[in-house]
Amino acid sequence: MLAKVTVSLFFILLVWGNVVSGLGAGLACPDWPLCHGKFIPPLRSDIFMEWMHRNIGLIASIFLLLLSYRRFQSYRGKVKLIPILTVLLLLVQVVLGGCVVLSELPVDLTTIHFAIALIIFSLVFYMAFFSENKGTLRMDSPFFLIALMIFIQSVLGAYVRHSGAGLACPDWPTCLGYWIPPELSGSVLIHFTHRTLGYIIFALALLFFALSFLKDKNIRLKSFIILALVTIQILVGVGIVHSKLFFLTTAFHLAIALTILLVSLYSWFQEVERSNV
Repeated sequence: MLAKVTVSLFFILLVWGNVVSGLGAGLACPDWPLCHGKFIPPLRSDIFMEWMHRNIGLIASIFLLLLSYRRFQSYRGKVKLIPILTVLLLLVQVVLGGCVVLSELPVDLTTIHFAIALIIFSLVFYMAFFSENKGTLRMDSPFFLIALMIFIQSVLGAYVRHSGAGLACPDWPTCLGYWIPPELSGSVLIHFTHRTLGYIIFALALLFFALSFLKDKNIRLKSFIILALVTIQILVGVGIVHSKLFFLTTAFHLAIALTILLVSLYSWFQEVERSNV
C-alpha cells in the first residue's frame, strides 16, 4: 500500500505542476519555503494552485522517505544504493525547487528540475515494484529503450514549454507550412526536434509491436498498449497546438507520457523478474 500511494502521489505531483505552469502560476508564491511569508497564504486561485503543489510535494516526500527506509532494510548489496540515491535526489530537488522560484523560473533550471523529478518518479516505481533484490537490470530490453526515449522526450517537452516554443510551429502536420522548415533555429528548432522525436518513438513502438508477434502474447499485449498510448499522445500533442496550449490539454499530455513510462518500466521490470525465477 505504501509503495502504491507513493507512486500515485508523485504522479499527481508531476501533473499538478504541469497545470500550475499552464496557468502561469509558477510564481504565485514568490518566496520560499513560505508563500507570501505565511504557512497558509491568501487563497487566491493561482496562489492556491502553487501552494497546493508545494503541499503535495511535501506529502509525497514524506511517503518517499518511509518507502526508502523500508527498501534500505530489505535490499542487499549494491541495490541498497537505490533508496539512498533517491533520497539524495529528493534533497537536491527540494533545494533546486527553491532556487527555481527565487531566480524567477529560468528555463534551464526549470527543465533540470523536471528531469530530476522524472528520475525520482522512476526510482520510486522501481522500489514499488521490487520489494527485495531481483537481480541485475538488463539494458537490452526494448521496453527499456522505450522508457529511455519517453524520458528524453518528456524532458525535451518541458524545455519546449519553458522556453516558450510551444507554438513555434503553429500548424500540423507541417511546421510553418513546411514539412521541414527552411530555417531550423531557435524556438522552431526546439519545437521541430520535439515533434520529430515523437515520430521516432511512434516508429519504434510500431516496430516493437510487429516484432512481438514472434514472441508470446503477453509481450504482444504490452507492446500494443504502448503503441496505442503513443498514438493517443501524438493526437493530444496536435490538440495542444490547435488549442493554443490550453492548460488541461498539456496536463493530459504529460499524464499520458507518465503512463507510457510506467507501462514501459513495468514491462521491463517483469522481464527482469522472470529471468531471475
